[in-house]
Amino acid sequence: MTLAPLRPGPVDVHAHVAPQGLLDRFAGGERPGFSAERLADGRVKVGLAGKPPGPPLAAGMVDLAVRLADMDAMGVAAQLVSPWVALSPTSMAEGDALWLADAVNAEVAAFVAACPERLRGLGTVALGVPERAVAGLERAMALPGIVGVEIPTLGDTALDDAALASFWAAAEALGALVMPHPQLAPMDGPFGRYYLNNLIHNPLETTVASAHLVFGGVMERHPRLKVMLVHGGGFLPYNLGRLARGRRVRPETAVAMAGSVEASFARFRFDTVTHSPAALRFLVDEAGGDRVLLGTDYPFDMADPDPLATVAAAGLDEPARAAILSGNARSLLAPDD
Repeated sequence: MTLAPLRPGPVDVHAHVAPQGLLDRFAGGERPGFSAERLADGRVKVGLAGKPPGPPLAAGMVDLAVRLADMDAMGVAAQLVSPWVALSPTSMAEGDALWLADAVNAEVAAFVAACPERLRGLGTVALGVPERAVAGLERAMALPGIVGVEIPTLGDTALDDAALASFWAAAEALGALVMPHPQLAPMDGPFGRYYLNNLIHNPLETTVASAHLVFGGVMERHPRLKVMLVHGGGFLPYNLGRLARGRRVRPETAVAMAGSVEASFARFRFDTVTHSPAALRFLVDEAGGDRVLLGTDYPFDMADPDPLATVAAAGLDEPARAAILSGNARSLLAPDD
């Protein structure tokens, strides 16, 4: 099945979805331990793998009409939708994780198919069952409109673990976009106050996971691998010099990589969700205008509600601005459009 070309205009590469079709499967009892309860106000609470239901989902997470209206209000022509991060199959029994990954992928593909001129999708894969990860990725990439997978930054298996070597090789060979995404830390310990489990721990997770990919040699071994770091790459761009210094002077950093930190860093892609035009400008200076893509983190309260204004305020030259708003995403998601 060939999808319609994406509508011209800005492309948001970081936006989340919990498709209604998936919630219907939960509510219908297809898999014990997974539930979806509709509240009186129309919102839905979801229970996963036997855990108690969490807070209600935002309407835009589920409702395509609400999403399209919000996209129009933001000036976004097209979106790459990825699963609500809680739908990443981590810390689950093997059967639940494998079922959830396939169910999520099928329903994200169906969601995209409902508006193919404005949507493309990322699926997911059960990395906690590494021997099944390649087959799961192949099934996801065979679905129309699915261009890659979202995976947890710090899930059941570290991203540089030898057990995932075949997954990374397959992702490179298939041309899959891989988006590591943090999950909220527990609301205890030093991150339990002031919403620091999101404000600090989320970007910290991305920083740690990306360092694993660098020092573990993953980016070095797979030069054509497409990895996009969310939230502007966490603290990685700001901390690049420190990591590079460590690579030069510490033997621990030479165990699995042969080249430089800078060379591996140059292979990442980043979204614009920095919440600061100055930080975005710094990111573009560090990574290059061809490696940064428009993002929002829709529909959460920590999303960028006016992403085009953020890019405009960063004071970038016109080629970089045009690439970030649209060109980079289109060459990545729909090179033949």
